[in-house]
Order: sequence, then C-alpha cells, then structure tokens
Amino acid sequence: MIVTRTLDNIIVHFHDLLKKHRPISSPLSSSYATIFQRVIRWALGLLLLVLILRAWGADVSFLWTAFVGMLTVIGVGLLATWTMASNVTARFFIWFWQPARLGQRIEIFPENLCGRVIEENLMFTEVRQDDGQIFVIPNNLLFQRVIRRTPDNVREDGK
Repeated sequence: MIVTRTLDNIIVHFHDLLKKHRPISSPLSSSYATIFQRVIRWALGLLLLVLILRAWGADVSFLWTAFVGMLTVIGVGLLATWTMASNVTARFFIWFWQPARLGQRIEIFPENLCGRVIEENLMFTEVRQDDGQIFVIPNNLLFQRVIRRTPDNVREDGK
C-alpha cells in the first residue's frame, strides 16, 4: 500500500507538472491520469503476487510463458481482425467509387496483371487473365495499386 500511495503521488505530481508546461483543460486528461494509476496498481499487484509466490518457493516461470502466449494470441487476433476489417471496408468503397466493375477489363500496376473482373465479394476480387488463369486480389490492395481500366465501350480488339 505504501508503494501504491507513493506511485499515485508521483503520477499526480507528474500530471500537474505536465499541466504547467502545456495547458490541459480537457476533462479527459484527468481520466487518463486515473486510468494510468489503475494500470500501475494492477501491474504492481501482479508483481507483488509473483514476488510473494517466489518467496514461498513456488515456480512462477509458467506465468511468464502464459503471459507471452496470451500477448501472442491477442496480437495475431488483432492482426487478423484488422486485415478482415480493412478488406470489408475497402469493398464498400469499391462499390461506392467503382474503380473496377464486374465484367470490366483492368490492368494492375506495377505488377502488370491484366484481365477481366469475374467475381467480387467482401474479401477479394477475382480477375481472369487472357490465358484463363485467375488471380485473387484482396480488396484493400485495390486502393494501394494503380489500376488502368478499359472503358466499357471499347471492344477486346481495341476498336
């Protein structure tokens, strides 16, 4: 409790020091200090628990392994969620701005991939090349590449 009180006072002092150098008038700034205090308390509590368990002779190496494992799972989950969300969001923008439409012939640079759009879904756009091969493009990649599209009124032979 003494350590927690001391750290709380340090956090409050640091927050007041920041206010002097840069005016923080938002009510959120004090809530940030409160959140920071809570995080510090939890971290200190966990550290104290580990130290007590070690003092009693318990093996706490599994805690580190569990902690790293949980962080890894959370990181992979967030990455997968971000990728899926960006592709779905990109699909809505593609529907709205239509950089490429179903049935339209496109060319993607710098890869020089060209073909006709044959399928659109929430995650991918499929394009069939002239030789019959199909390549699948994540929707968010359509916003990161230069796309040349053939106007609808131009035939395959260019006339």
